[in-house]
Amino acid sequence: MNSVICLARMPELGKVKTRIAETAGHARAYEIYVELVKRCRTLLESLDESIEVEVTFADPFDFIKGQQFFGMRPFYSLQANGDLGQRMCVAAIRGFQGGADKVILIGSDCPELTPEYISQAIRILDEAPVVFGKAKDGGYYLLGLTRIVPELFAELPWSTEHLLELSIARLTEAGIPHGLLPELRDIDTIEDWEQFIR
Repeated sequence: MNSVICLARMPELGKVKTRIAETAGHARAYEIYVELVKRCRTLLESLDESIEVEVTFADPFDFIKGQQFFGMRPFYSLQANGDLGQRMCVAAIRGFQGGADKVILIGSDCPELTPEYISQAIRILDEAPVVFGKAKDGGYYLLGLTRIVPELFAELPWSTEHLLELSIARLTEAGIPHGLLPELRDIDTIEDWEQFIR
């Protein structure tokens, strides 16, 4: 079984896309995030029926609102406490404990991500235990695993331009092979969004 787990925030005014809010205001940041969520919902709903889909929310978590935004297909859960690495690690562990052979972690802010990229990640995981979707900002928009790799979840510079580079360096040092998907754009700033819309 393959599992796709989306780490997301509940769309709430003043609590989403804070980097966009710094320059464009909270109302605009909320509008953009809702649009990103709509696109993410379309992605999740269009995945093959054999793929288990989960949306795991950062606190606060509202099951009814979650369904309103992300639809009826996903299983919903609350993210663990801690930094992004800890939250991703717990989400992946839950996926494997639920019976998945391959777990793919994504965010809700990469509107260029399509089912074809997810399928490509699943195929890469036939050959390697780790696959990254390379983001234009130096991070990654997707992390696929066939097992928990502790090196990828602790003491890394989350949300920086060096995240992918340092993650790959750790895998290389540990002798763990990896695959890469094509580079796509995450939406972190108003400039990212405007470039994507253009």
